[in-house]
Amino acid sequence: MMAVILAGGMSRRLGGVPKAGLLLEGQTLLARTVDGAMAAIGQGFTQPTTAGGGVRAGARIAVVGPVDKTRDWIRGARSHGQVMFVQEDPPYSGPAAGIAAGLAALAAQALPALDADTDAGPVLVLACDMPRASEIAALLVDALADCEVGSGIMAVDNGRKQPLAGIYPLAALNAAVDAARQAGKLQDASVFSLLASVFIKECVVPVGLSTDIDTWQDARAQGIDAWPAEAEGQ
Repeated sequence: MMAVILAGGMSRRLGGVPKAGLLLEGQTLLARTVDGAMAAIGQGFTQPTTAGGGVRAGARIAVVGPVDKTRDWIRGARSHGQVMFVQEDPPYSGPAAGIAAGLAALAAQALPALDADTDAGPVLVLACDMPRASEIAALLVDALADCEVGSGIMAVDNGRKQPLAGIYPLAALNAAVDAARQAGKLQDASVFSLLASVFIKECVVPVGLSTDIDTWQDARAQGIDAWPAEAEGQ
């Protein structure tokens, strides 16, 4: 299992202060999300096997966003050694393009788990601005265990679907990315449009669990009251 974490938004309603660098309980939101993703990757999953029965390479996480900044914001993560960094092209071209960039970064590692002719397992996709991402990821992993092979799972909070809190089959997600790219519909596209061809089940989570940070009011409500000094004015 692998993960793509999106940390490349413009944060317009925060006056440009990057969400990924906001501090909660002494840790950036990005670092919290990375640790939550790594915990979920190791939760109840055996490593996928090759057609010959051999164990494949271990888990990886791709963080998508401005590389110089995400490298700094992740320093407080316990799992920082498992992370690779990439930015979508062009920068700030939306979450669908970010997912595509993350998948490409994982594929570039030439991991056996990415062989096109075998079942490569699921990919966890998370936005970096959900303070309780670790809890969501754990619930998604539990729910996915009851799904048939090749299906995905998406968090639904109080009736609201959260496409950036889901686990999706790699083959289907790669196919969707390729189709969107060929149609010229990857840049600035919605994640819902990207996932339209992917079979996805819903995972109902406790109300408010997937609350994200869009405004300073959201930040205060989630207990965020500090951010790295270098984030000021950005």
